[in-house]
Amino acid sequence: MATNNLAGQNFLIPNGTILVELLLFLIVLAVIWLFVVPPIRKVLADRAARVAETAADRLRAAESTAAAQDRYRSELADARVTAAEIRRRARLEGQAAVAAARLAAQAETDEMVARTAVELRSRAARSEEELRAEVEPLARRLADRVVADR
Repeated sequence: MATNNLAGQNFLIPNGTILVELLLFLIVLAVIWLFVVPPIRKVLADRAARVAETAADRLRAAESTAAAQDRYRSELADARVTAAEIRRRARLEGQAAVAAARLAAQAETDEMVARTAVELRSRAARSEEELRAEVEPLARRLADRVVADR
């Protein structure tokens, strides 16, 4: 009995309730370790995988954005070069069209001047013939009068 009394008085000596509580604690700990911790670990692992995947997606997106910007700049530079070439060709075509129009206008003007000169010469010739036709009888009449007066 002395040991029972001693165990009841000294808290350092384990008694039956502490052992039962320790056993229950270990059982609860085992249940938590077996049934609660694995799903939590799985959720945390899934979340970590999603975070890693998101980070990888972000890096891929950044790389593809950089590549797209490089392609954009390259295509823009090519488009500017092409546009400059088109403008240069358009200027040359415009200058050629203006030169052709000037040549055509000059040819038309030369033709009009030539036709007008021919027409004026023919009118002058007709006028000369008409005047000769009118002057000749007058000159004969005058000559006849002068001869008749003497």
